[in-house]
Amino acid sequence: MTDDIRQQASDLAPRPYSRALAACLGAALAAGLSLALVDTFMTASGSGHLIDFALIALGLYALPSVLAGALAGVIAGAWRATFGAGAAPRIWRRLRDEPDTDRAAAAWVLAGGAAALVFMRVAGIAAVVLVGNVERKGTGALLLGVALVVALPVCASLALPAFRVTRHVARVIPRVGSIPATALLVAGGGLAVAALCAAFVFLKLDWRALNLGQYGLYAMFPAVFTGWLVLWYGRGAVLRERVPARGVAVVVATTVAVLLPLLTLRGAPADATVALLTEDSLGARTLVKIGRSLIDRDGDGQSAFLGGPDCDDGNPNVHRDAPEIPGNGIDDNCAGGDRAIAADPGRRGVAAAADRTFSFDGNVVVIAVDTLRTDKIGAHGYRRDGKSLTPRLDAFAAQSANFTRAYAQAPNTPRSFPSMFTSQFPSQVAVDKAFKNYSTVLPENVTVFEALRDAGIHTIGISSHFYFIEERGITQGFDEYDNEGAKDIAGSNADIASPRTVPKVEARLAELAKSGKRFALFTHLFEPHSSYVKHDEYPITLKGTEGLEQKYDYEIAYTDGWLGHILDAIDANGLAGNTMVVIVSDHGEAFGVHKVAGKKMFFHGQTLYDELLRVPVMFRVPGVAPGTYDEPIMLVDVAPTILETLGVDRPESFVGRSLLGRMLGEAVPPRPVYAELLPAPSWDHAWKMMVTGDGKSKIIYRSSDARWELYDLAGDPQEREDLFAARKQDAAALQDALLAWIEVDLPR
Repeated sequence: MTDDIRQQASDLAPRPYSRALAACLGAALAAGLSLALVDTFMTASGSGHLIDFALIALGLYALPSVLAGALAGVIAGAWRATFGAGAAPRIWRRLRDEPDTDRAAAAWVLAGGAAALVFMRVAGIAAVVLVGNVERKGTGALLLGVALVVALPVCASLALPAFRVTRHVARVIPRVGSIPATALLVAGGGLAVAALCAAFVFLKLDWRALNLGQYGLYAMFPAVFTGWLVLWYGRGAVLRERVPARGVAVVVATTVAVLLPLLTLRGAPADATVALLTEDSLGARTLVKIGRSLIDRDGDGQSAFLGGPDCDDGNPNVHRDAPEIPGNGIDDNCAGGDRAIAADPGRRGVAAAADRTFSFDGNVVVIAVDTLRTDKIGAHGYRRDGKSLTPRLDAFAAQSANFTRAYAQAPNTPRSFPSMFTSQFPSQVAVDKAFKNYSTVLPENVTVFEALRDAGIHTIGISSHFYFIEERGITQGFDEYDNEGAKDIAGSNADIASPRTVPKVEARLAELAKSGKRFALFTHLFEPHSSYVKHDEYPITLKGTEGLEQKYDYEIAYTDGWLGHILDAIDANGLAGNTMVVIVSDHGEAFGVHKVAGKKMFFHGQTLYDELLRVPVMFRVPGVAPGTYDEPIMLVDVAPTILETLGVDRPESFVGRSLLGRMLGEAVPPRPVYAELLPAPSWDHAWKMMVTGDGKSKIIYRSSDARWELYDLAGDPQEREDLFAARKQDAAALQDALLAWIEVDLPR
C-alpha cells in the first residue's frame, strides 16, 4: 500500500454520515432560529403582535431549516465517506506545493468558465425566444428545459478544446506567497461574476421593481449556517466537546423543529398578524405563500393556511371565485356571508338617454395615450422644473369636457382596452381564457367600433404595438387597421413608436378630409409605458426612484409633442368643426408608494390604487361648451358617450352610461365607480374596488388575500392609511355595497 493510500485510509472518518448530519442539522437549526428572530424583531417589534408573529415565524422557518440541514448533511457525509476527513486541506497543500498541478487546475477552471459563459449566453437567448416572446409561458418553459438539457453537454464538451488554450494562459497567473494561483483565480472570478451580476441588475434592469429584500435574508442562511459550523468546530470546539450526548441533543432539536409547525401553524391568526406575515415580513411571507400552495385540502386551488382566502377548505365549491348563490345559507365566495340582494340597475349606472335636441353627425378621433396618470397633466396642476410638461394636452383640456376623476376598470392594457371598447367590466368581457396574460377578445363581444361601423361610419385603427394584433380580437369592428412595425413583447417595452404611428395618422386624416367620408379613427401612442426610453431633449438628472419618475415624466412630455401633431393635423385639414376628439388612457403608473406581499409596487398591473386607475378622459365636441367635471366616472362610460353623441344606438351589452347629458349641463345622479384586478400567470392576485359616488371614500376587497382596505380619499389621496379596522361602521356599509355589486350586479 502506497503512502498516499495509507494516508487516505487513515483519514477516512468513522460514521461519516451520522457525524455530518449531526453537524449540519445543528448548524441549520441554529441558522433558522437566528433568521426567524431577525425577521420577528425587524417586522413585529412595537406592533403589539410580537409573540404571535414570533411563534408563527419559528414554525415557518423550522421545517425548511431541517430540510436544508439534512441535504447539507447528506452531501457532507458523502464527501467524507469518499475522500475522508481533511480532504480540503490536502487539496490546498497539493496546489500550494505542486506548481504544475496548480497551473493545470487553474487552466481547467478557466476552460470551465469559458464553457459556462457559452452556456449562459445560449440559455439567455433560448429564454427570450422560448419564454419571453411567446404567449404560453408554461409551454415555453418546458421547451426551455429541453433546450438546456441538450445544450449543457454540448457546452460542457467545449471545455476540452478550451483547455488547450487556457493551459497557456494559466502559466501567467501569479502565485501570491503560499496562496495557489487556482485559489486566486476562483476568488477573483467569483468577485467578478458578482460585480457583473450587480451591474446588470442595477444598470440594465428596473431593479426598484424587483423584490430584492427577501432574497437578502435568504442569502444570509448559508452564511449564518457556515458561521455556526466554523464557530462550533473552530474556536468553539472545546465547548462543543464538553456538551454531553450531543447527538441526542440534535435529535431532540430536530424532532422539536419537525413538530413545531404542527403546533404553531394551525388556525387563522388575527388579521393584523396575517398582514405582518404576508406584507411586512422579510422572509416569512414567501414561506406563507409556499405553505398555501402546498396545503389545499379540497383541491380548489385556494388554501386556508394561515388566514388564506379559502373559508372552507373541505368544500371545493366554496372559494373566492365561486358564484355567490343568494339565500342558500352558504358563503360561496368567502366574501363574508350569504346575501340575498335584489339587483339594482342604479348600481350599474345604466340609464336611458334623456330626450334632447342636441345632434351631431360628424366624425370621431379617439387618441389613447398608454400609461398616462391624470395627475401628471399640467392642466391638473402638475409641474416639473417649474413648468407643465404637457402644453398641448393642457390646451386641449381647456377646449374640452375634462373629467378629472375618471377611473380605469383595470390596471393594465390587456384588461382595460377590452373593457373600454366593449363598455363592460373586465370579468364580463368574453375571452378565450380568463387566466392568461393576454386573453383573446372573442367575437361575441360588441365593441364601440362595431356599433359605429354598423351605423355606416368608416372605422380606422392605427397603432404600432404588439397588443393590437388581429389575433387578440381587440381590433374587431374596424374596416381597416394598420399595426405595421409592431415589435414583439420584449421589443415593444423599449420601443419608440410615435414617430412611426403619428405620420400615418396625419396622412390618413388628410385623405379622409378630402374624401368627405364620415369616419371614426382610433390611434394609440405608447411611449409613457415602461421601460422608459431616454430622449436627448430631456436629460435625466436624478437617481433612484426619483430618476425613474423623472424618466416617466419626460416620456409623457415627449408623447405630448406627438399628440400635438395629431391635433394640428385635425385643424390643418379643416376637420375641427365636424370632428369629436376623445383623449383617454388605459391605466396609470406606480412608483413605490404601496407595498403588496412585501414588495414595493412599481409600474402597473398589480393593484387597484388610484395611482394606477385615475386616467385622463377628455371630450372635445363641436357645439358642446368646455367644462371641468370632478365627479367620479369610468372608462366604460366612454363608448356610450361616443355613440350617443354621434347618434348611434348603444348595444344592450354596454354597462356604462353616457356622459353627454352631463356635458350639456343636465343634472346627473352620483354613482359609484368600480374596478377589477383579475388574476393572471404574471400576477396571480384578485381584487375588486369601489369608490363612492361623491369620490370621498374607497373600499378594496383583496379576495386572493382575504383582506379588506378602506381609504378616505378626501383626506388621504395617496391611500397611505388603511382605515378598515378603525372605521368599522363605515367599512361595513361600503363592504355591503361592494359585495352587492360583486355578487348580484357584476355577473352577466
